[in-house]
Parts: sequence; structure tokens; C-alpha cells
Amino acid sequence: MTRIAIIGGGIGGLTAGIALQQAGLEPVLYERAPAFGEVGAGLSISPNATHGLNALGFADWINAHANEPLEQCLFHGQTDEHLRTFDRRTARETYGAAYVQVHRAELHEALTSRFGLQNCHLGAELAQIDASGALTFADGTQAQYDAVIAADGLRSIVRDQLFDPEPAHFSGHVAWRALVDPARLSPEYVQRRNTNHIGAGRNFVIYPVRHTALVNMVMLTQSTDWAEESWAAKGDIADLREIFSGWCPYVERAIDAIDESALYRWGLFIRKPLENWVSGRVALLGDAAHPMLPYMGQGASSAIEDGIVLGRAFAAARDPAQALALYQQTRLPRATFLQTESNLGGTRLQALDPYVLRDMPIKNEDALGIFNYNPVTATLGHL
Repeated sequence: MTRIAIIGGGIGGLTAGIALQQAGLEPVLYERAPAFGEVGAGLSISPNATHGLNALGFADWINAHANEPLEQCLFHGQTDEHLRTFDRRTARETYGAAYVQVHRAELHEALTSRFGLQNCHLGAELAQIDASGALTFADGTQAQYDAVIAADGLRSIVRDQLFDPEPAHFSGHVAWRALVDPARLSPEYVQRRNTNHIGAGRNFVIYPVRHTALVNMVMLTQSTDWAEESWAAKGDIADLREIFSGWCPYVERAIDAIDESALYRWGLFIRKPLENWVSGRVALLGDAAHPMLPYMGQGASSAIEDGIVLGRAFAAARDPAQALALYQQTRLPRATFLQTESNLGGTRLQALDPYVLRDMPIKNEDALGIFNYNPVTATLGHL
């Protein structure tokens, strides 16, 4: 049996693990955190990634736990004028899979349950890796694998040691997030839609998760100041009010409903696209390979795509080296395209004049053909 290790227990790592299990393998996952917890907030999963989750057997879970927005609406941040609507009622018909929004922790829990907690080593911090598949952990433990999949995120130690020592740098974009009790809001905030108010250098996104049990708010802003890249850094509600000062009452009421203890902010960091994801027996996946800004909602979706294609590559190949080559050939062009367009998306979305988004052709996921991709049927690279 081919011995495979996955470094990192996020959505990408777990998806890859389940896909490899479906290919008849028994991967082992190493996660540096001592336990999996309730991390993150709302998450959009677009049809290109929903195809992958369906193929792993999560169709019923999606129907039971995910929200399926009827539409995505853009509004002028200051005047509240309607700018555009993207109809999502026909997503299943148009793309063959649903566009959904979930609570990240719920999806993570479902993936962990399917992969099997017994297959995870928690509190295992990788300290050293080489291209032969040899691993050394912070506690001195060593292990050897036929293939290693590095899904250890933006600040990947594997990427640093084997691929690209240049550190991640601040993008100039800052994200804020909060989960709000819908009892603190009027019914218009829990409709089955994604509402995005746009303005110069900032936008304010609202949609419900866990059906209507919570309202997810994501605020994306620009700043010349460094901001900590952390999911756990607290935000100051006074700072948020100042940033969105003069915006419409819809946004003001949303900010008023936020419990400051539940407000977080983090700087968005980026790394350059890579020309190679494979070094010997080691391959990168997800944010370790292609971290991107969230303006097209493709971070988690692209990691899911990676995991699905990785499983297919191992099922099709004669050995791990060929599998990793197939994986890279198939995924690198697609992920580089997503990374590039997502990083440009903030500039387009946060235009100085929001009316540009109403009056000019828009480069969104539909126009760019992003949703048309299916990782389950995409042509694998050549053997």
C-alpha cells in the first residue's frame, strides 16, 4: 500500500484525504493544532466545488445543511441604489450543481467525520521536510512516506523549505468578519440572498448561514497599514464605524447589530504564483500552493478542486510520482488563473465609482467561466 501523508487538516487537506480514500488509499493526516474547533464563519461553495463534494458523497449533507441563495445583489454603499443582481435560482440547471453558503465549522466537522478522526495526528507540528518524503516533527518524531501532500496553508512550512522561501506579504486588503444573532436584525437581513454593498476601497457582504440561525457579515477594506494575519484578532467596532461612515442605513444598522466581542479582523496576505507544485515526493495543495484574495470566493472551492483531482490522479497513475505529475499538470493552470483573477477582483469590485459595476460589463465568476469547471470530469494531464 502506498504510504501518503497530508500536512494540514483544513478543508483542502480533508477533501484530499477523502478523495484518496475513495481511490483505495489510506492517507494519514498531520495537524499542528491540538484539536479541531469552531474556526471561521460563512463560506461560499460555488458549483465547480459542489461537484466535488457531491462526488465524495456529500450531496445529502449539502441539501440538509447549506443555504442556497436565490440571488446575489450589488448595491451602492452610500446611496443603497441597486446596481446588479446575479440570479442563482438556475445554478443547478446552468452548471449542474448548486451554489451554496455554509458555516465553515459545520463543513469542516462533516469532512473530519467522513475522513475519520482516527486517521488524524493532532498536535503534530512539522519542523522539517525533504523531497524524499522524510518528515521530522517538533517533538522529534520522524516518519517516511511515499508521497506527502502539503495543505498547510498560506504560511506553509513545506512551501518555505522546498519551493519558495519568500515570505507572504501584506496585500493592502483587510477583512473583517462577524456572526450576528438574527434577533438583533430585521427580517430583510435573513433573506435567501447574498447582499453586497460596494464603495471606494471597501465592500460589505451579508448572508445567512445555518439556514437562518446566524447572519454572516464580511467587510473587505483597503489599508496602507499592516494588519495581523490571524483568524483570532479582535476588531474594534469604532474603527469599523469610521471606515463605513456615511454609508446607507442598511449598513449602519448591520454594524449596530454586531456584538463587538464577536468582531474579528485580519490582514490579507498573498504569495506569488508558483511554476511548480511538486518536488520529489512532495506536492502543494490549496493555500500552500495558490493563496488568493477572497473577492471571487474561490479559496475553499479551489482547494476542494485540488483534492478531487489529486484523488483521481492517484486512481489513474501507476505510481506516486506519476500521480503527482498528473495532479500538477491538471491543476496548476486552473489554480493560477483563479489566483490571478481573485487578486484582481478587489480592484474591480471596489471601483472608485460603484456605478461602473452597473453600467459596464462585469468580470465576475460567470463571465470568466469559473463555475463551468468540474473537477470530477476535467481532463487529467497526460500520462
